[in-house]
Amino acid sequence: MTQKGTMVSSRRAARLAAIQSLYEMELTGKSADVILNDLARRRDMQGKDKNIEELAPPPPETDMHFCADLVRGVSGNTREIDEVVGRSMAKGRTPERMEAVLRAIVRVATYELGRRRDIDPPVTISEFVKLTERFFSENEPRLVNAMLDRIAHDLRPDDMAKTKANGHDRQG
Repeated sequence: MTQKGTMVSSRRAARLAAIQSLYEMELTGKSADVILNDLARRRDMQGKDKNIEELAPPPPETDMHFCADLVRGVSGNTREIDEVVGRSMAKGRTPERMEAVLRAIVRVATYELGRRRDIDPPVTISEFVKLTERFFSENEPRLVNAMLDRIAHDLRPDDMAKTKANGHDRQG
């Protein structure tokens, strides 16, 4: 696999781990640091203790620094993220009314769109639509695509205009 392909794969795994971590945080009330420490421990113990019955560890290629940035970023900025997400939704809808996994997906993607300027918006949108397809098979991937497109235009209008004119080349 090329270095670029390895980075995309490690970031895709990190995005998935971040979605799962935020979902777990919502269900258990645990903090980001506790969840991330559990995640790292599960990854370190992978294949070593067959008696442990826990959530599956993230794959070895997971970019754990990127995952931690996403989890801590969403955790520390949920109110602001939900305001942005709310602007992308139909009138009368709120992020709180979304299904929990879908909410986690959109929150992580919104954080990435707003804070990770090293990643072009179309890359982020594409990655999170693909991840949505792992959890949902009906209308949710189209919904996520439409919402993230509106969010990208809201948060990064200049990047979206440049991307439309030139295509995108920053991967990730």
